[in-house]
Amino acid sequence: MDNLVNNNMEMSFDCETNLREQLAVVDSMSKFYIYIYSFDLVTEMYKEIYVDEAHVHTIMGSAGNISISVKDMSRMLVKPEYISGMLEFTEISTMGARLQDKKYITYQYEGINTGWLEAILFPGTVDENGVLTKVIFAVRDINYEKNKESQLLYNSYVDDLTQLYNRKMYNENMIEYDNGKLHNNLVFLSVDVNGLKIVNDTLGHDAGDELITGVADCLRKSFSQYGRVYRLGGDEFAAVIYISPANLPRLIGQFNGYVESWHGKLVESLSISMGYVTMTECGDKNIYEIAKIADERMYRDKEQYYALKGVDRTGRQSAHNALSCMYEKVLKLNLSTNSYQIIHIDENEFKQFNDTRYTFSVEIKRYATAEYIHPKDQQKYLDALNIDFLKEHFKQGNCYHSVSYRRIVSGEFVPVVAELVRADDYTDDNQTVFLFIKIKR
Repeated sequence: MDNLVNNNMEMSFDCETNLREQLAVVDSMSKFYIYIYSFDLVTEMYKEIYVDEAHVHTIMGSAGNISISVKDMSRMLVKPEYISGMLEFTEISTMGARLQDKKYITYQYEGINTGWLEAILFPGTVDENGVLTKVIFAVRDINYEKNKESQLLYNSYVDDLTQLYNRKMYNENMIEYDNGKLHNNLVFLSVDVNGLKIVNDTLGHDAGDELITGVADCLRKSFSQYGRVYRLGGDEFAAVIYISPANLPRLIGQFNGYVESWHGKLVESLSISMGYVTMTECGDKNIYEIAKIADERMYRDKEQYYALKGVDRTGRQSAHNALSCMYEKVLKLNLSTNSYQIIHIDENEFKQFNDTRYTFSVEIKRYATAEYIHPKDQQKYLDALNIDFLKEHFKQGNCYHSVSYRRIVSGEFVPVVAELVRADDYTDDNQTVFLFIKIKR
């Protein structure tokens, strides 16, 4: 008898201790949650444990039937697109199985007047057969986390200096343009700052940044309401806009007016080179081919600019064209942004570039994994053209780097050399180099 009494006293003490511990947990939870309810899975009833004073109108009340009250609460407080998810999350018949071996499960949804919330189910007590009978249902405000998450996502797609869309956004949008139908009023613009290197070398990088942000402001004021404007890296910009051909000259004229009237604190004036292409000019081409044409027109505009300034770049361009013919491929790389421009390439090979999205490291890996490179040379090829290695190599003051390997040409492996040379506008912040690919004959 004494043993039975002692056992009962111990059980009573254990229950009281457990209750105190549970109450302490609930009390600590109330600091983070706006609603806390106890769900009884056997009776399918709930009881209110805690409600934040700022959210007293929960609709559910202090007690009631779980399914009915959750449905009423969802219809009145949850945005329509999240109601079915909330009802599925609080479905009693599956709750035990979903919580099995879990510390908790969650469902994020948007309230009509409260913003983002997160509902959480914690497993509570079980019966003698180990079946879950009690569950804690809690809701917390996650607007801060969601806003922070949105800000981080926004930052990953926006250029820090100009607040225009960056290369990452450009690459992803180009995929979307390529996969979808291009509208007849689409216009692609390629824009480059004239004389940026001279300004950087003579007036400093703060002055160069002023030029870059100046161009960005002119582009934003002119084109952002018609589409998307991007800074691709360094002094390179692009825009994809939608406007009728009849209204395009007015918009281009407005942009040129903004550029001509611009004056900075460190730099007196601003000059740009621009090329643009309308969809009506090349309805049979894809977005990458259209971008290439816009780039070519922009470079022609740049040549005219330097000719008017008395800088003889014609001979330099002729020499460039002659040298390019010696190489299978010539690319201008921007190691800082992991991107490249096609300077010279065989037309048949150019078609393969539509799948690489102009990201250098992706292109290098694609060549290796697609078995273009001889198996015994693949690792050497990947190591020598690794983006991080190249950044460090040129940052140390080196002007040249090369690697020899074998690659498929006309069905057989032939020796090839890849040569990388520092560009004349190279800086540590804008690491531009040229890549020349030559077949050893």
